[in-house]
Amino acid sequence: MNPRALPIFGLVLAASAFAAGAGPRIEVEGPDYSFGKVPADRAVEHVFKVRNAGTKPLVVSRVQTSCGCTAAMMESSVVEPGKTGKLRVSFNPHNQHASVTRTVTIYSNDERTPTLQLKVSADVVAPGDERKPDVPVVRAHPKEAALAFTPACLRCHGPAQADESGAKLYASACAKCHGAAGEGVSIEKEKVAPSLRLNGMSVRSPDGIRQVIAAGTGHPHMPGFSRAYGGPLSDKQIASLVELITKQFASR
Repeated sequence: MNPRALPIFGLVLAASAFAAGAGPRIEVEGPDYSFGKVPADRAVEHVFKVRNAGTKPLVVSRVQTSCGCTAAMMESSVVEPGKTGKLRVSFNPHNQHASVTRTVTIYSNDERTPTLQLKVSADVVAPGDERKPDVPVVRAHPKEAALAFTPACLRCHGPAQADESGAKLYASACAKCHGAAGEGVSIEKEKVAPSLRLNGMSVRSPDGIRQVIAAGTGHPHMPGFSRAYGGPLSDKQIASLVELITKQFASR
């Protein structure tokens, strides 16, 4: 064998072993977790399962949270191959309000995924309100089909302030159908409006989403929101909604 070929042969073997999962490999079952309704006077805890799917010990060097209201700790900083460790994450809702999302970042010796980000979320409510049932959503659309905005439509699906943009505009004009966080809304198993998560949308490009918002879909529940199509929104306002959907909603 040509001695000069040995280093190349060695690199091929190393690459093959790496592709097969050699070394530590971190996996977390359910990286996003919701506590649901949490009373403002009570801390809650969730345990993430951190699995080592590799062939060498996984060493967690650090766990960092995005806010002091959230604490995280591994029960053991070393997870042997094929084993599962526990990451305890606690959330203190004191002085928090409404919907809250926090991140937990795991730093490890997994060369392919040296940092892995988890998310926890909660709807912080007044003590006792966590036991109250959700208020049912009642269909409020007029029976007649319409492809253009009417004064009645604008009361629910127009900007509360003429110059609103981004998240505030979404809350005023879009959330009643698409959900407060873009999760979609269903009434009695009937889909009122789809989720705005990119992985579940048929139109995903910024230009395509802009076109749907501006011109509508031809369905009475989704008319064109652009002023050019009789809607209440300027091109700048529509652009702010496109950015919200493609950047913030896409990461959830």
